[in-house]
Amino acid sequence: MSKISRKISNIVNNESYSDELKIKKISHTLSNKHPADISDVIEDLDSDSRQIFFKLTPKLVDSRVLVNLVNPYRTKTIAFFGLDHFKNSINLLKKDELIELVEQLNVKDRKQFVEMMPKKLKDIVKFLMAYPENSVGRNMSFDFILISENFSVEETLKYIKEKKDTPDSCSEIFIEDDDHKLTGLISLTRLLKANKKKKLKDIESPDIVEIAATDDQEIAYNLFNKYHFVRLPVVDNNNHMIGLIRSADLIDIAQEEITEDFSQLTGTSENDEINAPLISSCFNRLRWLSLTVINTLLSPFIISLFQDTIKQTVALAVLMPIAGALGGNIGIQTASVVIKAFSTEEFREAQYSKVIKKETLMGVFNGLMIGLMLGAAVLFWFNDIKLSSLLFGTMVFCATWASFIGVALPITFYHFGYDSSLSSGPLITTITDVSGYIAFLGLAHIFLS
Repeated sequence: MSKISRKISNIVNNESYSDELKIKKISHTLSNKHPADISDVIEDLDSDSRQIFFKLTPKLVDSRVLVNLVNPYRTKTIAFFGLDHFKNSINLLKKDELIELVEQLNVKDRKQFVEMMPKKLKDIVKFLMAYPENSVGRNMSFDFILISENFSVEETLKYIKEKKDTPDSCSEIFIEDDDHKLTGLISLTRLLKANKKKKLKDIESPDIVEIAATDDQEIAYNLFNKYHFVRLPVVDNNNHMIGLIRSADLIDIAQEEITEDFSQLTGTSENDEINAPLISSCFNRLRWLSLTVINTLLSPFIISLFQDTIKQTVALAVLMPIAGALGGNIGIQTASVVIKAFSTEEFREAQYSKVIKKETLMGVFNGLMIGLMLGAAVLFWFNDIKLSSLLFGTMVFCATWASFIGVALPITFYHFGYDSSLSSGPLITTITDVSGYIAFLGLAHIFLS
């Protein structure tokens, strides 16, 4: 609990204070605090203290606070106040905050919340929500100036000056032709320095990179990384400019993409948050854990096929877990590097064979080094050269195979249009564990029979 939250908790639970005094002290403590700070207080308070806080200072809990709350606290806050409570503060939200809040409401509340909005704001939200969830269209803004290429510099400056809804910060003007197709742009500095009689089409820069509204937001992220743009024009299917996406939006986009890849890599869900409801979290993880169940069923089955071999040398049972553990770690290590390369567009199809070869050779090298260390340890422990050689051979195979799987699976998934991070986590662990046991016990059958 933060210092502010602790102070608020002490105020609301102080029985010697009257309600009026509590309100005064809470208002003084939270004056000039960011809505996100008030959200933190709500999340930190226990259930009873939160109820008292809501009753005493309802005006402090507006739409800006609501959008910063995580579930289940957002749901509990809406349940206490009702959505009508937030109607008058909707205009205080930025466009991206508004979209984020609408997305996170349940279907019933979402419909009511949208209907509460002023018509202009409602139209914008409905327009943006029509695009897929992770598309560029969901993240675009309308803070741009688009002018015909037939305007003169003088006409353009007059238009900008007289236009009522001119963006507060605008460093360039976008240019369109008679068919309303985006043709280029011109910086505000260059516009101010140009001859007033010149047409925009004569001084515009045609070297413009645009992005389609239906493109995945990860494409925008990669374009910003590649070209170091400040903003990108967003176009529809007819190359008509309909919005703008800014580099500032990258923070949220990058966080979403990292969260998505990390979730796939660790075998969890993007919706599996620390504060998510118990049942929801259980089902989110169950689909991934089912792969682990397959692994736990396959591994004993493989081991049971070599019961006679294991009975001959009890040391095999002691050393067997090493075979499964090493492969999984190496496979996930390799997959993480490859998935990161795909996410940042550092990886091209022409490099596939080169990278597979490199990672596989790395697996051979690591297998040799680890095999020598473990083989020496087993020789010292059991004084058995065959057992030492067995473990050495198993480590070389497991490391090489795991490295190959770690690079080949993400490439295969990506090649067929799937998210490369889906190939990691439980899937790689299952493959490497089972193959590790087969290699270890198979070699044991050959070496020790």
